[in-house]
Amino acid sequence: MKDILSNLALATLLVFLPIKATLTVVMVLVLVDLVTGILAARKRGEKITSSGLKRTVIKLLVYESVVMLGFLTEQYLTGDIVPVVKILGGLVGLTELKSVLENAEELTGIPLIQVIIDKLSQQEKQ
Repeated sequence: MKDILSNLALATLLVFLPIKATLTVVMVLVLVDLVTGILAARKRGEKITSSGLKRTVIKLLVYESVVMLGFLTEQYLTGDIVPVVKILGGLVGLTELKSVLENAEELTGIPLIQVIIDKLSQQEKQ
């Protein structure tokens, strides 16, 4: 039974090997959001609780599952017609990046999102 489970785990890892980088980036963004969120909560004087950390674990599992299901959909149903992994990974990544920037703004007092938007607007006008 142990051999069957280890073979199943290995087969699962091999199936998702092509999206290893996407899964890693999603995990890093969630963890950076966690760290910056904790720092921002401390600055606000909020208590850090296990329920808050539990939400991060659930969020990570959901995001990773969404990307993996998107990969299966792309690989076995839509092919190259719709880049499902890039779309889902991008949505998750942008969501987490926005959260990190909001936390950083709270920590530094600098509206980083607005600074980025202003810089992009200036480049567009040139």
